[in-house]
Amino acid sequence: MSTIQAAAAGPATPSKPQPKKKSKQRLTHSAFAALRGVSGRTIDRWVAAKILPPPEYVNGRKYWDPDVEPRQDAAAAAAE
Repeated sequence: MSTIQAAAAGPATPSKPQPKKKSKQRLTHSAFAALRGVSGRTIDRWVAAKILPPPEYVNGRKYWDPDVEPRQDAAAAAAE
């Protein structure tokens, strides 16, 4: 189909604007520990005990998803 034929066929349906993907904010290791009210070493212990998933590493630094919650079943088992 040529350009003239496409223009004669009518206007193209306008496409919906795609929402921009919002990059997820990450917290540094110390900020994540402060958010949880514990020390950074406690966060490391929770990772070793599999209470928390491992952090993401960017340029050798630990970054955490602020929405991650400690597993309650593993925390109760570790306290015993």
